[in-house]
Amino acid sequence: MTIQDFISNFNGGARPNKFRVQITWPGAVGAPNVRDEIVVSAAAMPSAVMGIIQVPYKGRQIPIPGDRTFEDWTITVMNDISHSHRNAFERWGNIINSHRTNLQGVDNYSDFVSTINVTQLDMNLNPLKTVKIYNAWPSNIGQIDLGYENTDTIEQYPVTFSYTHWESSTTT
Repeated sequence: MTIQDFISNFNGGARPNKFRVQITWPGAVGAPNVRDEIVVSAAAMPSAVMGIIQVPYKGRQIPIPGDRTFEDWTITVMNDISHSHRNAFERWGNIINSHRTNLQGVDNYSDFVSTINVTQLDMNLNPLKTVKIYNAWPSNIGQIDLGYENTDTIEQYPVTFSYTHWESSTTT
């Protein structure tokens, strides 16, 4: 194989810094005033893990596929001066379980979960692959680190979501 064969077959490769995250915000939360794709500075294509059932047979362990599980999914959010996303995530967490009363602020599960799209983009910002994450809700709104030594930087914090499953065009 020549270098030209490699280049023509590989076609430049997918770039990890070309992506877009779009959150469908629950109605009770309301959307932030800054677009998700602007402030989400890091994300990942979500994983899926197949469980393994070990079946003993004549002194050996035979791995049989078990149930699929979906690990929590985390994004990194850059904080804007209005705290628009931070405030929305706090409202979202508060309707799931109130800080003050320890009660759920909406009647149904479907009222506090959402769908999130994470899209890998090409060099011209055209979609290459989109994964839809279903029934997502923020299970951890991370801390914002503050410090006098932090200059020439933007505040960032992680948000971890629990969800039921994800699908893409190759899994449906």
